[in-house]
Amino acid sequence: MIERLINKFGVNEPIFTNEILEEIKEYSRARVFQILKKAEDEKKIIKFDNGIYYIPTKTRYGLSLISVEQVVVKKFITNNDEVYGIYGGLQMKQNFMLTSQIPSSIEVITNNETMFVRKKLLKNRKIILRKSRLPITKENVNAYTILELFTNIDVKDYLNNLMAQKEVFNFIKEKGIKSKDVYKLAGFFPAKTTRNIMESGIINEFA
Repeated sequence: MIERLINKFGVNEPIFTNEILEEIKEYSRARVFQILKKAEDEKKIIKFDNGIYYIPTKTRYGLSLISVEQVVVKKFITNNDEVYGIYGGLQMKQNFMLTSQIPSSIEVITNNETMFVRKKLLKNRKIILRKSRLPITKENVNAYTILELFTNIDVKDYLNNLMAQKEVFNFIKEKGIKSKDVYKLAGFFPAKTTRNIMESGIINEFA
């Protein structure tokens, strides 16, 4: 079974219980957990947290580890070719040079959350989950990111921060964001979002 999981998911990558059950669906649920327990005892697979496993490799310091960030990205942001979330809060602002503050928690806006906002702990890291305003996809994620950013910033601070402006301009150009992409989603955001975008001047940067 472990070889099948390696072929499907690789090593040092989060694997969720539902993925294991789907991959080994010829076995009963009880039998799968028996096999997992044996593999755990033999250190062939590691239980990272409830419902989360990974297949470790050997390092000079012992068995490899995975991070909370890896789990969060796969569960709430992106996996393979699918996109269903973005970073929010301080992490988003840090990505665009709008703050130098190091976030103590991981904040995510995701399709994979049903509550408006929910907090949870994963390996003692606080995770803040926010339900997306509309489904985030590979096609709209970049426009969504810009709209979310300008929902939560002070435009005066932005206009006084040349590094942040450069980061935003570069992001718009690199991702090829068009004004029509932004307008298509704008109705799902507060009126202040569009107002902030207009006042910031970035409207002139869209393709």
